[in-house]
Parts: sequence; C-alpha cells; structure tokens
Amino acid sequence: MSKPYTGTSDGVADGKRPGTERFMELCVRRWKFSNLGTWVVRDIKGKPGSLSVHATARAVDISYGTNKAAAIEAMNWFVKYQVELGIEEVHDYSGLTKKGCETWGRAWRCNRSGKPGWKDWTATDNGGSQHATWIHCELAPHFADLDGDAYEVLWRSVPKPV
Repeated sequence: MSKPYTGTSDGVADGKRPGTERFMELCVRRWKFSNLGTWVVRDIKGKPGSLSVHATARAVDISYGTNKAAAIEAMNWFVKYQVELGIEEVHDYSGLTKKGCETWGRAWRCNRSGKPGWKDWTATDNGGSQHATWIHCELAPHFADLDGDAYEVLWRSVPKPV
C-alpha cells in the first residue's frame, strides 16, 4: 500500500523542522556521513521556477564521500523501513543500488505508479546531479515535525542495518 507523495504541497517552511534535523544527525552519527544541507529556500537544480523540497525543510543532502558501501547500506535501509522512518523519496545519484544505473542514477518514491518503487533515470529524465556522492532524502511532514528526541526513539525502534 502506498502513501501519497507530498512534494512541495506543504509550501515554504519558516525554518528548520526538528525531525528532519535529527534524521540528518542520526545519519551522520551512524554512517559517518557529512551534512550537505537541509532547509534552504531554492528551486530544484536545473529547473527554474520549480520549488525544491529543501524549501519545505523536509529534505536532506547527505554526503557519503568515498564510502559507497555505507551509502548502499543506508539507501537500502531507508527504503526497507520507509514507513517507519517516514521517508517519501530517496535519490541515488550514482546508481549504487542497481547495476546498470551507474550513468544517470535512480530515485525511489513512496508512491510511484500507485505503489512504492524505484525509477531508473535516463539522459533526459534524471535528478540533475549525475555521479554525485550524496544521498537526497525527503521526509513526510508529520515526521519532519516530530520533536528530535521523538524522531530518535522512532529511528532506534527500527532494526539496525546488518
């Protein structure tokens, strides 16, 4: 069963949202990733006039640098526990999670053609950051608004990656 994808329908945020910020902190702590940013009011890269989900304060960009194994583990974990973690979208700009997607990457969304799923990107339909060494994630509004401690309790309730 899929849940709706929010996109930017909740509009521009007035500031950072605590659940989003804690999600980022937990990713940095668990996988030793780097925080490339959360809330910033801007358009989607390469799409002037199209608001980025970063403007809603529900999106994160997490750098994995050269640690591809950790990136694969994290993305697979995000997708496996997307309901529990409140994740609506994950971007794999380097296509690490599937052979054949290394050129353009791919994205997972909570509601793709009526169910959760991946979309393999192409030269004409992609995330605009080919071969980037970061992961983009988007949280559902309720999860982004959770108190940081409450989000951490939720995170810790999900089995750790193996």
